[in-house]
Amino acid sequence: MAIVAHFDLELNKMDVRAAFLNGDLSEDVYMNQPVGFEKSCKEHVAVDQITANNNFCFAQHQNNQGSPQSSIPGHIVINRDRENVDCNIFNEYFAENPQFNDSMFRRRFQMGCALFLHIFDAIQGHDNYFVQRRDGIGKLGLSGLQKVTTVFLMLTYGVPADATDEYIKIRESTALESLKQFCRAFVEVFGACYL
Repeated sequence: MAIVAHFDLELNKMDVRAAFLNGDLSEDVYMNQPVGFEKSCKEHVAVDQITANNNFCFAQHQNNQGSPQSSIPGHIVINRDRENVDCNIFNEYFAENPQFNDSMFRRRFQMGCALFLHIFDAIQGHDNYFVQRRDGIGKLGLSGLQKVTTVFLMLTYGVPADATDEYIKIRESTALESLKQFCRAFVEVFGACYL
């Protein structure tokens, strides 16, 4: 990954679990339920309620003129609650008495907390991209901790960029940009010693 970012190469990645969607299939794929398989009445009601709620929320969002608008036509603004996510990450791993201990941290990130923080401090000191700033409307942006945590999850486990949104609350494009910026900064900071 570092080499790809350093030489500005293009990297293609495939989700192996969903690879069958792109190939020719010789097996039967059911888009509807097979004959003899019936949903219970409760399941039908629950699915109908969820669908109705989603349609209602989408319609409300489309009709609500007071909602925040994206600077890009057609994009929807999603409140990802960045500040609370940043606090949660800090409290779970980096607080004086973290929710998860050192062995759990090492299992999650494949390194100790001290090494993680050493890399984070060096990268943040080298590249202002990893310093938390306010956006155009004065709202706090993503913290450097959120960006670096996202990068380590992608590098350690091969997590797709769009999957980090559920825990870190970061868009896919921002996760990929963070990965590129991190790899470039890592090569510049640690390249002479370790690469």
